[in-house]
Amino acid sequence: MSEPKESWNQQIEVSEALVVFLQEMEAALLRVAGDPLHIETFDLADWPIEERRRLVSILGEGEISGVLRPFKNDDSHAFFIRESVYPGIWLVGDRPEGVDTGIILSRIEIGRAPEALLHTPGSSSLLESGGLLPDNPQGVTLRPGLMNALPLLQEAAHHLNVYDPKKKNHRIFLNKLPLSEADAQWIDLVCSAGRADLRSKGYGDCQVHSTPFPGLWRILYKNPEGIPLLDALCVADVPDEIAAAPEDLSQSLTDFRDFLKWVISDLS
Repeated sequence: MSEPKESWNQQIEVSEALVVFLQEMEAALLRVAGDPLHIETFDLADWPIEERRRLVSILGEGEISGVLRPFKNDDSHAFFIRESVYPGIWLVGDRPEGVDTGIILSRIEIGRAPEALLHTPGSSSLLESGGLLPDNPQGVTLRPGLMNALPLLQEAAHHLNVYDPKKKNHRIFLNKLPLSEADAQWIDLVCSAGRADLRSKGYGDCQVHSTPFPGLWRILYKNPEGIPLLDALCVADVPDEIAAAPEDLSQSLTDFRDFLKWVISDLS
């Protein structure tokens, strides 16, 4: 973790209050490492904006980032999510009213994933039907050309119904199956983007999108030329590409402790 330390040392002044907060984060990370399903949240709404920016610089940028859009017909705003250099420490930001200088950190969450991304998979009558859309003109047009889309979506529905968090994510690899053009368009239509659009740099160019069905995700890998390598539907509360694994949380605790010791010794 030497790079973040060196760049931080040259640019950021840390107050005693901020050091105390980092110690609170360390204690929270210890609790989460002992219980990987636990999530702790620190609300920073009352913090001065400049202090929040210092914290963003200290925690750095990890491999995962993205946006969580507001619900339809909702007056809430979008949230921006970024992993710190310590997996399991998440920066969640928004653009507050009256602030026009970019995204402002609003809270820090410590856990395998931000709470807003976690959705317990469950049944969906629409998906169980294969996504039949009688009132959608595009769906009516596509139906004559369907081959495998309906059973694939029904397979996804089945695994949502029998979801077990102790088992591996169930994946349906769409680009490895025979799909007609109508099949591909049908799946795109039924599994249109949900609230979350995320990207993981740790797995090459990996895009992770939620769908309208809680617990069903769309995962796309591309090569450096932008050509899709893998296109899959994934049943999980949050995909492995996003979640910090238990061993990641333990390593983050070790690294964060080392960093905090260095910060304290540098200020003494």
